[in-house]
Amino acid sequence: MPVPIKPKKTVVPGRIPSTADLSLGEVCINYADRKIFGRHPQSGSVIQLTTPPRNEIPAILVHAVDGANLYIGRLEWEDYPATGEPDDSPAWTIYKITTDSAGNVLSEQSATGAWSSKESLTYS
Repeated sequence: MPVPIKPKKTVVPGRIPSTADLSLGEVCINYADRKIFGRHPQSGSVIQLTTPPRNEIPAILVHAVDGANLYIGRLEWEDYPATGEPDDSPAWTIYKITTDSAGNVLSEQSATGAWSSKESLTYS
């Protein structure tokens, strides 16, 4: 007779199991976030084993204007932090587009940086 497998579970959004909650080989399902967690076999830390469907968490785009400079920040799903909020990630791709008074593009640059204070992009 088959033995049903009943993993640990939670329905609380954002809840991540601790190392005390999981033994190696055990999994925990967060139904609210649709994520599965387990223990890393070498480090013993709790890791996320799955990701939500890509069409539910798209890349995030933000923009800011500073005189003749337009800054566009983009955070891809792959760069979302494992824990915390996406805007806490230091891996934003930030595009700087400089235009003249007629709106013609004079230069384009890009860099990786942080979205500081959740209001402005830090370009470096």
